[in-house]
Amino acid sequence: MSEEIERRASRREFLRGSVAVAGLAAAGSLVGACSPTPAPAKPAGDAKPADAKPAGDAKPAGDAKPAAGAKPASGAAQPWAEPPAAAKPGQLNYVVWQYGNIYEKITPEFERDWDVKVNPIIEPNVEPMVAKLTSMYAAGEQIDVTQAPFQYLGSFIKQGIVEPIDSLPGVDQYVNDFTPFTKKIAQQQGKTWGLPYFSTIWMNIYNEEKLQQAGFQAPFKSWDELLEQARKAKRDGVAKYPLLWIAGAGFEQLPGTWFVMTHNRGGSIFNANLEPQLGPGSVARETLAWWQQTFKDELSDPNSLELRFIPAAKAFNTGDYLYLLPLHHYYINLVNDPAQSPIAGKGKYAPMPGDGKTLGYTVLYLMSSATKNKEWAWKLLQYMGGKTKDGTYTQAERLASDAMLASGYESVMRSDVIRTGWAKWGDPAVVLKQWETASTWTEAVPAVTEPWYSKWSDAINVELTNCLSGKITADQACDAMIKAVDTAKQAR
Repeated sequence: MSEEIERRASRREFLRGSVAVAGLAAAGSLVGACSPTPAPAKPAGDAKPADAKPAGDAKPAGDAKPAAGAKPASGAAQPWAEPPAAAKPGQLNYVVWQYGNIYEKITPEFERDWDVKVNPIIEPNVEPMVAKLTSMYAAGEQIDVTQAPFQYLGSFIKQGIVEPIDSLPGVDQYVNDFTPFTKKIAQQQGKTWGLPYFSTIWMNIYNEEKLQQAGFQAPFKSWDELLEQARKAKRDGVAKYPLLWIAGAGFEQLPGTWFVMTHNRGGSIFNANLEPQLGPGSVARETLAWWQQTFKDELSDPNSLELRFIPAAKAFNTGDYLYLLPLHHYYINLVNDPAQSPIAGKGKYAPMPGDGKTLGYTVLYLMSSATKNKEWAWKLLQYMGGKTKDGTYTQAERLASDAMLASGYESVMRSDVIRTGWAKWGDPAVVLKQWETASTWTEAVPAVTEPWYSKWSDAINVELTNCLSGKITADQACDAMIKAVDTAKQAR
């Protein structure tokens, strides 16, 4: 069968299954709606961590790894610095969602270094990007590089939109530098599917001035202590609603807060067999009941139910709250940016309580199966998610220092790029320590990559909102969410 016939067959399969991808897009943005806003002129707005230790249980491999941007030993292969043997294409296309001005920087750098024209196709958010990508793929248009939050990756793989990169020159060098966190996302079905865009974990933020006004010198170390501090702050008039939550409906906002708290308390949402763990006596059910009670006791602001990441951070910046719970670590740059926050400098990290368990994820850049020149597509993919011609992790280091994003590479996470870059907004050591206790979202919620998950996600947003607003009990909500699994599967 010729390559062109194979492509057409693949697209026929894609068109038959494209409803699944469209459903995921409609489920709400994972990264787009939660990703940081473009970095401001003064400290770079939504910067994310870069020099954190790898997530998961594995520890970084000491000094064995090179420092960020370090050149390989003399004589070692440098595939990022070598031109492909294939003839230069007339143009390369990439399809991504907007983030600050990072593509305005990396695109001309690639064109200057390799004398190859690049056509950026940049959509404002995740959902329109997915729609653009899938429509281009269905039409047989050239796509060389794209990206995907982890909840889309499984569908992209299944539909043949992307292809593995294992056979390409230099992949092993990148994989050897992946954090364990990244490996769990990027390596599936025995193959490597892309290079890291950024990583993030969930943490808490508190207002140091408010905490001291309430008579406390340190943030909570247990969920019971959180309630004690909130009750005292409310009783003493320090805050009408001491607690502000990321509880607006969305793919990872409202559900993510529940997932992270459940995981921190030792529970799970699904087991390895994709069976819901929400029954009577489950940690997930008890966690939801606990969370609902904070609203009943008027410790939590009911407006939380309307707030996703950025709006919640902006609300916290009013100075009316003791805690903002929990959210991606990099949003502290909004809280401590003098250009955006009246309480700049007062925002501090509160690690997850107990043993510190938390969740996070890595987003990938991917090679599309619709590329017409795999060798040059790989070169472009490296510029976006790997090394540039000079052997530097240019994009990763830039995101770390300008936007506080974490990297998917161990060497970057251990570098001074993280420590100096992140220090503008928060204490890097606190984030890096929290990183040691982080697990990937897919470990706690393995069903997230299933085709039916998007419909289930829609259903649980309704049940969680009804529960927290006092319309139903936690038992009723969890019972309904269990039934919703079968409903979502049947709808597929």
